[in-house]
Amino acid sequence: MSDSHRYEKAERQPLSESAACLSAILNSTTEGRAEQAAIFAAFVQACPGTAGTSQGRPVLSALLDELADHHLVELPRGRAGWDDAQPPLPRWLRLPLPPKPETRSIRAMAPVVWRRELSWAGADQLTATQIEVLKTINRWLRDTDGDDNRRTVVPMRERSLEIFGDEKRLDTLATTTLFAPGRLTLATLFAERIPPPLAYERVGDGGIVLVIENSDTFETIRALVAGNCGQIGYVAFGGGHAFEASVARIRRLVGVTDIAYYGDLDDDGLTIPQRANVSAAALGLPPVRPAASLYRLLVRQDVRGPAPKRVDPLVAERRVSWLPTTVRRQAADILVAGDRLPQEATGTVLLQRDDSWRRDL
Repeated sequence: MSDSHRYEKAERQPLSESAACLSAILNSTTEGRAEQAAIFAAFVQACPGTAGTSQGRPVLSALLDELADHHLVELPRGRAGWDDAQPPLPRWLRLPLPPKPETRSIRAMAPVVWRRELSWAGADQLTATQIEVLKTINRWLRDTDGDDNRRTVVPMRERSLEIFGDEKRLDTLATTTLFAPGRLTLATLFAERIPPPLAYERVGDGGIVLVIENSDTFETIRALVAGNCGQIGYVAFGGGHAFEASVARIRRLVGVTDIAYYGDLDDDGLTIPQRANVSAAALGLPPVRPAASLYRLLVRQDVRGPAPKRVDPLVAERRVSWLPTTVRRQAADILVAGDRLPQEATGTVLLQRDDSWRRDL
């Protein structure tokens, strides 16, 4: 694996807003073990615009994987713990145990005069630690009352640094029950999440954004579509895991009706577009779908390299459910064998010689 490839995939993104909301709802409504009905109910609350649509199941699947990666839920390990639809969803999951009661009595604490925005805090059951967090926010709301400059909406990490002296504190707090429905919101703090930049080039007037995971393949395809772009309007550089959040930047592109993604055929390469699809669904963007003809061409080359680890068969089944049906079986076999297909196998010479990839993207 090249140094640039390592760099492009190395940094995982903070928990997405949808995942943080789902986590907060699950923890506020369920304790210990959540059955599928409770999972679905929490999903409806967290993503009301997506639940019940054709994107509901794949979005929920990606959200639960994201929570599991951040150790906020534990998913079933055996096939019996999953249903039989595509992608499979857990029949149940486990939530981390709540923190042990704190030794300091909450009732013994001095009463707090809560700001209107935090009036709910006086009625809810909160830990001493949560109350200290809210007291810090309460002071900030008091000190900025009537100050339009200090209450300008700013990036979340800027506000986190201002309030807590730690730019990443709100990243963590957003996954807790403090951000459950009816409690804290970023709007209360005059803050917003900022997606990372998205590098792209306009290549035509079509409605397709073709997103390429790695930099060399981005340049190859950008050069090849120039002057013969068909329905492709933009070629974008995904930059590995950054695309999970930078997909939001597509809202700013004119005339986009379709988002096609092409990446490595490995665990990360299949996780990235599925999580980007979560953000796309939340923003009302088109689904992030596979660039089918490029994946079919990649699988035909079968230029395998070693993956960091073998993928469990059940996990492989869930990963490949996003791919075109014609390549799922072979793709799953590759993951389970501990192999991967780098997208660079569909290089300049091949793409010049075989232009089938231009059709049925």
